[in-house]
Amino acid sequence: MCEEEEESDTDRAELTVNPVTNLPQQPAVHSTQTTNRSPSPKRCKLDVPTRVTHYRTKETRMQAFENALDAIQKLIISKRHTFVSGDHSLQAYRARCIESYLHLIVKYKHSRIVASECAAKSHGFAMKWGGRMVRMWAQKWMATRELPVSMKGRHVKSYMLLQDPTVRAELRSYVRSNKWSMNLEKLAEFTKGTMTPAIAQEYLKEIVHREMPEGLKKYMELELFPQIHMKVGQGISLRTARDWLPHDGKKKSWVLDGEQPLHKKGPGRGIHCSDVICSTFGWLKDAGQGLEYGKNHDGFWNGEMFVNQLKTKIILTFKKLHGSGFQALIAVDHSQGHSTFAKDALLVSRMYMRPGGKQARMRDGWFTKNDQRVIQSMNFPSNHLDHPNSPKGMWQILIERGLWYLRDHCDYTFPTLQSNMPDALASVSMETIRKWEHRTVRWMDAYHSGLGAKDAQLQVQAFSSRHYKSHRRVLETLAHQLD
Repeated sequence: MCEEEEESDTDRAELTVNPVTNLPQQPAVHSTQTTNRSPSPKRCKLDVPTRVTHYRTKETRMQAFENALDAIQKLIISKRHTFVSGDHSLQAYRARCIESYLHLIVKYKHSRIVASECAAKSHGFAMKWGGRMVRMWAQKWMATRELPVSMKGRHVKSYMLLQDPTVRAELRSYVRSNKWSMNLEKLAEFTKGTMTPAIAQEYLKEIVHREMPEGLKKYMELELFPQIHMKVGQGISLRTARDWLPHDGKKKSWVLDGEQPLHKKGPGRGIHCSDVICSTFGWLKDAGQGLEYGKNHDGFWNGEMFVNQLKTKIILTFKKLHGSGFQALIAVDHSQGHSTFAKDALLVSRMYMRPGGKQARMRDGWFTKNDQRVIQSMNFPSNHLDHPNSPKGMWQILIERGLWYLRDHCDYTFPTLQSNMPDALASVSMETIRKWEHRTVRWMDAYHSGLGAKDAQLQVQAFSSRHYKSHRRVLETLAHQLD
């Protein structure tokens, strides 16, 4: 009993009271036992240091870039692989862009963002957006060894009945026929402009929002669609009909969506001005020339008028303003009003088939025969028996050049054609046959290498057309012909 009382007294002695809350507090228990805790993870020693792991990861990534660069270079120079749409297609440009991106990373140690932006800009793509696309293309190439394929022309196609030319023509005819009107007399008053402005404005709103859409809706449901064997399920809404009828209030015309009210072309009257501007003096007023074009007026501008303006106004005004010692470089656009030929130019369009007549008198021409230049006169001499001092015509020109065999020896009968055909084939020279043989072999090689029609033609032309890289050089045979 004494021990128990002592223990209880001891327990009561260890209890304390909180002076703030006036509640007893638990006594503090001091443990003398020690626990075995594991050390902190920061102090663990790794089997492979972090620096070594980062270095190996970087080496692995760089090796992947090198392998991808080597693969893309082999693919580009390979003759077995063909890009979609040829060597100048979008896929080919993307492949070269990937090559540049990988080359900048492997050889010059650029970061991926800097390398992609430089590669995109150098190949004609946008720097920021193109750089993101280049990184995406390169990532796909490194993972699957597949080039990006353009989705141009491969999206889902949607067809609208309104886009059909026949349907559009029918709708246009119906809208312009005024059959949609519910009151033709009132429409006639509106068209003539006899209504007061307030009434006309109200009637215009009624036409736009009710009469025309309802009339077009009934026409399509009851007449147009049954003609093309189509059945309308739930009908056409007025909103759809209104969307098909945009109205231009300034021109006061009804047109379908996507079309413009164009005036009919004709020989109307107008003013044509052929003026000259100069980077030194600005507008050269005295060098310009104008006319009122039209069917019953001054006619239409042509190349002869421009040549006359050049001789009588432009050159004289230039000399007057700039003085002597200057040369004028005149730049004009490529149009029929600026193109003309000399009166004696060698043009087949100015020749007749037979000699004489009102055909143009042309200057002497030439042709090559046995590697020799032969001068050919386009007109008969003055002592000719039948056509003295007259143009020869195409028939005589071709005979003199040896290009009129069948037509000259043919009476348009089948037996004569059978007898003349061997002679015509025998007249082809061996040189011409060999040239065509070589050309055929080049076409076969081009198609055998997998080229398309356009690229094959460019490859064949590379053999038939010569390119001179040296400055001011002319082929000897060509210079001999021009002498």
